[in-house]
Amino acid sequence: MGCAFSESENNALHPHSGMASSYNHNRQRKINPDISYGPDETDLIESLLISCGNNTLIDRLLGCAYGQALGDAYGLSTEFETYERIVENYPEKSKLIPFPDYKLTGHSCRWVQGDWTDDTDQWILILETILESNADEKVFARKLKDWIRHGFPVLGDQGGMGLGANVSQVVSRPDYLDDPIETSRSVWEKGNRKAAPNGAVMRCSAVALVYYNDLERLKSITISMCKTTHCDPRCIASCLAVCLVVAELINKNVDGDSIESIVRKSQEETIRILGTDFPQDQIEAFLWHTNASRTLNDLQLDEHGKIGYTYKCLGSGFYGLRSKLSFQQTLNDLIRHGGDADTNGAVCGTMYGARYGYSKLPAEWLRAMPYKKWFDKKIISCLQQIKVIESKKISTPL
Repeated sequence: MGCAFSESENNALHPHSGMASSYNHNRQRKINPDISYGPDETDLIESLLISCGNNTLIDRLLGCAYGQALGDAYGLSTEFETYERIVENYPEKSKLIPFPDYKLTGHSCRWVQGDWTDDTDQWILILETILESNADEKVFARKLKDWIRHGFPVLGDQGGMGLGANVSQVVSRPDYLDDPIETSRSVWEKGNRKAAPNGAVMRCSAVALVYYNDLERLKSITISMCKTTHCDPRCIASCLAVCLVVAELINKNVDGDSIESIVRKSQEETIRILGTDFPQDQIEAFLWHTNASRTLNDLQLDEHGKIGYTYKCLGSGFYGLRSKLSFQQTLNDLIRHGGDADTNGAVCGTMYGARYGYSKLPAEWLRAMPYKKWFDKKIISCLQQIKVIESKKISTPL
């Protein structure tokens, strides 16, 4: 069952999205103790890790979740920027782009600095759906539509922010709540089956977090959660490949010599599952983007008009999987290439975190996320529900 841990939650309001001037300014605002940590307050996850001792499973599960959120939050600093523009803003390539005090852009200024974006918001929605309804697609559809309208009200949201065009188009259909997968398929087919954006792969590792030890459920739910908004085989392949690898990483300690065998296994299983629905040219592109020889330059992450392509994000994730550098340096090198940097950062971060664990993520960066306490409570509740940790009283509702 794991170790015992307990804590409680009270709901309150605090700004999650909307205009924000700077992180330093926001640090001086009145802190809501229910969702944000005070300067000297003990971190719930650190307390959990101390109470659990040297538990590598919990460390990797937490790495998956917090690598996602932190990679997303860091990537926001360069989202939609070109490589050249980023060099202008941060000319000393030997230095890390600072977090959370990065230079605000016309896009990033809409969030409180240090906050994650819609990528992790939707990751949370999938997690909630799995834990509340055993991954009912209609429940996820309702949650997604409600999030688009209202965001997370407990964080003071006025609506979901950062939504991709494909998801917006699918969810806005009047029949979406009745049959989300068929609605998604209809939108894809009316677009001549050409659209393969990254809006599903950015959120998919929530499935692996829960079903890391049940691969059949992992595969079926990964596919269904993807299809609620993305029916292209390239999107499904991206989600399957990420979740299969993340589950393998969570399940066991992995050394550098084992990585490529894990990658090959995930590639082969993904191709097998998709079968005749996966055209040869798409298979070749899938294998190219997940190949060990692929570099960040090869991925052309800031390529005009193509930054949201699902395989670019997939390649970013596999770059993080194979990295031998620190989390900070790994993510810095990635987001300096611009493009859809928060999404690329989320998938890169979740794969890095699942491999190396929460203990290898930068504590000062984690603490800089303004709503980490709120996220901590959700993750602790999840670990309790999947019986990784024990508690005499589970008091943190999702």
